[in-house]
Amino acid sequence: MKATQHFKIRTVIVLTALLLPGLRLSAQEAAAVDWGAPQVSVSRADGQWTITGRTNKVTVNASDLSLKVQAGSALWAMAASAPGDLLVKADGQEFPLRLADARMNMVEIYKTGFKTGVKIRLSGWSNPSNSVPLGLTVYLTIALEGRDEEVVFDVAADEHDTAVRRLDWPPPLDSHDVDYTVLSNIRGILLPRDWPHEYSPIRDMKDDKIVASDKSEVQSNIIECWSMAWWGFLRGRSGMMIIVETPDDAAYQFSHPAGGPTIIGPRWREQLGHFGYPRSARMCFVADGDYVDLAKRYRRYVMDSGQFVSLEDKIARSPAVKQLIGTPLTRLGILRDFKPGSRRYGTTDPAKRRTMTSFDQRVEDLRALKTNGIPRLQVCLTGWPHYGYDRQHPDELPPAPDAGGYEGMKRLADACHELGYVFSLHDQYRDYYLDAPSYDPHLAVHEEDETSPPIAFPGTRFGQRKDGAIPVLDYWDGGAQAYLNSRFMLGHLLKNYEGLFDHGVHPDGIYLDVFGYVPPDEDFNPEHPTTRTQAMKDRAACCIWARRHLGIVGTEAGCDWLIPYADFSSPLDPPKAGIPVPLFDLVYHDAIITPHRSGDLCGLLEAGVPQGDIKRELPQNLKMDRQIEALHERVGLLEMTKHEFLDASHRKERTIFADGTTVTVDWDSHAFSVMPELKLPQ
Repeated sequence: MKATQHFKIRTVIVLTALLLPGLRLSAQEAAAVDWGAPQVSVSRADGQWTITGRTNKVTVNASDLSLKVQAGSALWAMAASAPGDLLVKADGQEFPLRLADARMNMVEIYKTGFKTGVKIRLSGWSNPSNSVPLGLTVYLTIALEGRDEEVVFDVAADEHDTAVRRLDWPPPLDSHDVDYTVLSNIRGILLPRDWPHEYSPIRDMKDDKIVASDKSEVQSNIIECWSMAWWGFLRGRSGMMIIVETPDDAAYQFSHPAGGPTIIGPRWREQLGHFGYPRSARMCFVADGDYVDLAKRYRRYVMDSGQFVSLEDKIARSPAVKQLIGTPLTRLGILRDFKPGSRRYGTTDPAKRRTMTSFDQRVEDLRALKTNGIPRLQVCLTGWPHYGYDRQHPDELPPAPDAGGYEGMKRLADACHELGYVFSLHDQYRDYYLDAPSYDPHLAVHEEDETSPPIAFPGTRFGQRKDGAIPVLDYWDGGAQAYLNSRFMLGHLLKNYEGLFDHGVHPDGIYLDVFGYVPPDEDFNPEHPTTRTQAMKDRAACCIWARRHLGIVGTEAGCDWLIPYADFSSPLDPPKAGIPVPLFDLVYHDAIITPHRSGDLCGLLEAGVPQGDIKRELPQNLKMDRQIEALHERVGLLEMTKHEFLDASHRKERTIFADGTTVTVDWDSHAFSVMPELKLPQ
């Protein structure tokens, strides 16, 4: 009797499983929800894998790796795998492959407990020159994660005898019906789909065409193509963005021919010749919004990751930073002396090849400026090293002897403090001049080999050569230079500033030239191999030391990896294409101080601080700059909450800040208004 009952019960269970799979799945989902797992299911039909959430759905074509994402009512489609989306190196040869050409393609359900999707395992490629099988496996995962069901992409590679040099995945978006691509290069642009001119975010343009001699490539952490680790798309009121969660060795595929459309998608670069570690990107959606909403999603991301450090927090850890709020900035030069034989020496007016203003003369200039109505100022002193601006870095001491040496520099520093001015030094620790007393080729950045063209930026723009594996640029004032391995930057900085301290010169801050503008350098020298990640840590170490021992830290341009370390950046010219939008300020306005050209309405619109020459621009634009300074004093520590265009020609703009302050600018009439009105000091 018991055996018969057991058989009946078992039969009922089997029949229920066979006839009511939906009921069984619902029970599993209900159990998963109980312990917090996402309500996501995965199914397969006709070679398509479908990841279905409550509102979003991802369809993956297993054969060509194309993707479709249904985010609410918006459909975002990505192209199929294409030739060259995988670049590898094996047997001393580098050659392109196609991801989807893998002979072995295994797909399985992927669950972590907080995201659910599919994992694709690709292998079985062969060397096209000799048909020898390659020892390489690539893992791709696509999953829905979180309550917003964002799509997360992960990439990893098992490199046996084959190194992955570049991998383009997920594929670029099908952008034939996208209205705008939202790019974070410079400070942000909207690039219309049908922009009539050819465009590159990194290479020089002339007559609306890309300059062929410029060999620069899009890469992460270079201001011209990547001030922040995201880009996006707008179609009507729907928006989608890609956040690159592993940006250190990243880039993006990019193409915009005359008339469009814009093609852009993630690109993963090698690390010291290999793929090395897993890479991740996140696709986020806006159902009803615009570029402001995309920027605000990224703001939440950097706040959650710890990359966002507010100016209030920076003031708390270094009170000197408070002096910069509402304070204009000037670069004050001492010595400029072009080295004979350098490229700039040959192209500069002979009368201007050597110019010098003594430290004591600069004291008189600043006293006159104070008398003429500039009560506050940050002085960034340039050209103070021994041979002047852009000469013999990193060996800068003693300060320019003909300009007054240590004693004259101390008198200038003391005068700034007496006048209530902030005294900071323009400085450089990347350019490594071949005539510097400490120059040692073993300490210079080495590229991977001696035969391939040099790839160090900005030599890819201005022209450079290689001395063996060392890229050498001869463009700036000091002539031939290499690039200093980042591990040795901090030691030189300490050497120089301890030397200044010993002579009673105590700057309030430092401006670290190029750190925020150019990408971190890889070094293949086996004595001190250095990844881009390590190079950023080394640059950050310079900032941290300067903050502790000086107080204020500035950088050129300021890509967002430097936000935790820098207090102010340099002005930037507008982008070369599209419609400028303040994406960087929408994310980071209350985290870093951005100067603008003296008298520039953009400084008012974006509530920055003015920067200009003390003899011309600051005195001439005093009335406008007072407005900008007063506005920054009011909202410099506040979030920019909104930006909008008020007309179809994008000539009237408005920004709004967290306290409700509204700034409206008309570029045609040069009219502006600030509400509530500013109260200017007498």
